[in-house]
Amino acid sequence: MSIILESERKKTRAAIFTAALYAALSLGAITMVWPFAVMLSASFSSSYDYHRHSPAVIGLFDRSDRFARFAATLFETFPRDIWPDAPAAWNTWQDVANDAEGRKAFAERELAFARDAEKFSAAEKRARDFLRALCENPPRRFSCRHDPRDVAPFLKAKYGSPEALGEAWGTRYRSFFDVSFSAEARAETAERERHDRKFIDWKEFELSYISKARDRGDFVSRTLPQPRAAFADEIRNAIAVQFAVHGWRDFLGDAAANYVTVADYLFVRGRAFANTILLVILSLAASLTVNPLAAYALSRFALPATEKILLFMLATMAFPAAVTAIPGFLLIRDLGLLNTFAALVLPTVASAMGIFILKGFFDALPRELYEAAAIDGAGEWTIFRRITLPMTTPILAVNALNAFIHAYSSWEWAFLVCQKESHWTLAVWMYQMSQTFAHSPWCVMAGFVAVSVPTAVVFVVCQKVILKGIVLPSMK
Repeated sequence: MSIILESERKKTRAAIFTAALYAALSLGAITMVWPFAVMLSASFSSSYDYHRHSPAVIGLFDRSDRFARFAATLFETFPRDIWPDAPAAWNTWQDVANDAEGRKAFAERELAFARDAEKFSAAEKRARDFLRALCENPPRRFSCRHDPRDVAPFLKAKYGSPEALGEAWGTRYRSFFDVSFSAEARAETAERERHDRKFIDWKEFELSYISKARDRGDFVSRTLPQPRAAFADEIRNAIAVQFAVHGWRDFLGDAAANYVTVADYLFVRGRAFANTILLVILSLAASLTVNPLAAYALSRFALPATEKILLFMLATMAFPAAVTAIPGFLLIRDLGLLNTFAALVLPTVASAMGIFILKGFFDALPRELYEAAAIDGAGEWTIFRRITLPMTTPILAVNALNAFIHAYSSWEWAFLVCQKESHWTLAVWMYQMSQTFAHSPWCVMAGFVAVSVPTAVVFVVCQKVILKGIVLPSMK
């Protein structure tokens, strides 16, 4: 039924109301879509452009931004010793990212040689000779802007397990992702450090960038000779040639690197993926069994304490989860269910809101259906299974979606009652990742996007059923 009568639609007042309504809906849509677009864009960003919080990845349609972002992968701060003729205001890469006009002029100047085939060929040969010289006769000192996303794969390939790494270094690490070479990157090579196993591995890791660049057919790597000012022209030429030849490949690879790290951290971490699937299946099965049965009993039979039972269940919703966490933990502990799936599933089997909504829907069903079924000889279980449930499919779908979201995204309770990492779900590992990669929020954003995909897919698949669950009750 329309909220505006047909005869009123042509009036000015109705037009103003309609325009205001659509404006409010559009504003609401923007407030929902904009934050997700910013998070999605940030998941493809790096330290160069994360701070912009843009809803779009500017590098996809701006060549100068791609060039500056590639250069930022090689240097922690803007290298004035490499580009002394750059704008004076450029002190950090954030300054470069925010200066669109200056960045465009900078990229045009650095990449001008690519328009001339002869100049490009000479620059390419010069850059290849530069990298070959680094491979064959590496200088004593390097500067290396190492990427933390590369540390874990390097150590995993060399040691195989965190335990073997800890034994070699004389320390303990729970994961390769906990290792940082930041201190070694700032340290100078000294006699005492040459016998430090971690420092030796750092030097090997530092040189690995050169060997990987050679194997990939690159012209420059993250490891550059020191002092950089003495090699400024060679480095500058190599960066320009690398971007001219492999610009899109490097940009897309760097953008996807966040998701590669997320996949390595979350989806191959022990049994996280299998635990999450098992938890969701058990939670859905329990929720779709207990809630409909409880709601049917309250609706079908005239129990003397029906109103009191409903009031008691709804009263439990008045307490936030933080208040019930400690009593719930003590109860699970006393039952001996810590570090089990029962501790994750049992507390969420019954939903007060789910039972209340289902009861209201059951109450709205025609009683004549039950009477006709009883006359035909149908038992109570047959009536519930063959008549009631098929007519309440939309509400059951909404109930199942709520159970899925709670089981899939809840990490506080799972982290509290399951201390063993073998029982952790994706939600718990995502929380751990947000702590481990606090210094790389772009990786955390990629993790949030990745773990939100299953929820979005389930919602899209079930949207028609959900809409039926919203519309049908109002039509009865």
